[in-house]
Amino acid sequence: MTDRVRPAGIMTGLSDFDALAGPVPRGQVTAAVGRTSSGMTAFALSAARHNDETGHQVALASFESGTDTLMGNLVAAHTSVNTDRPLSINPGRRARIDRARAAMERSNLLLWSAESKSGRPFTILMEQMKAQPDLDLLIVDGYGPAAHMEPSEGATFAALEQFARERDAAVLVTAHLHAHDLAETDPSPLADLSPLEEVVAKAPTVVILHRPDRDGTVPQRRGEVDLIAAHGWSGTGTATMRFEPEYHRFVDLPNT
Repeated sequence: MTDRVRPAGIMTGLSDFDALAGPVPRGQVTAAVGRTSSGMTAFALSAARHNDETGHQVALASFESGTDTLMGNLVAAHTSVNTDRPLSINPGRRARIDRARAAMERSNLLLWSAESKSGRPFTILMEQMKAQPDLDLLIVDGYGPAAHMEPSEGATFAALEQFARERDAAVLVTAHLHAHDLAETDPSPLADLSPLEEVVAKAPTVVILHRPDRDGTVPQRRGEVDLIAAHGWSGTGTATMRFEPEYHRFVDLPNT
């Protein structure tokens, strides 16, 4: 390790959740889990963008998207421009996008993607992270694909745990819950993790993302996501955010 003075407090950047739960712990793995379209990637992007802006050394590794997509999503979150609809972007918005992209490219945020990586991408990621001695936060978006072809059960999670401990860094992973019936003997929401991802349930710190109106059954809560600090945080409970998927971001609900 170098003698660099580390900024204190690895937060998500979502003020209501941070006020409830406290910082993302160093030296261990934190899991963000939810069903498809609940906003796990947006949660990861929020944490990456906020910590980069506050002086932390951050690596965002995606096993689900390419680096161009990650950059576009980060720019959309920063500029409030839907970069997924390029034909509707006028010259003024294009200028905002260009400025945001240039600023992002000058930042210390490291974007990494498993796209085009052959063999075992997770092994490649870990090797490359060894060259980042000052890393404060490693985000792995897509634990299931990351663990694909792992040499032994739980080896991927064990490697992330070891990395967190040895570097005194925070590690955040995202994982998907799947819509199947919970076993009567295991009513925990984490029972819905796939067999490949169920090791994530052992993470010391877990946040569950729940989108109440995902199936259109709770229209009064359209656009909301509950961030449930399940265990391992300074405080537990639920903070409700507004999810803006077109901008790949969460924002605090209006204070009343």
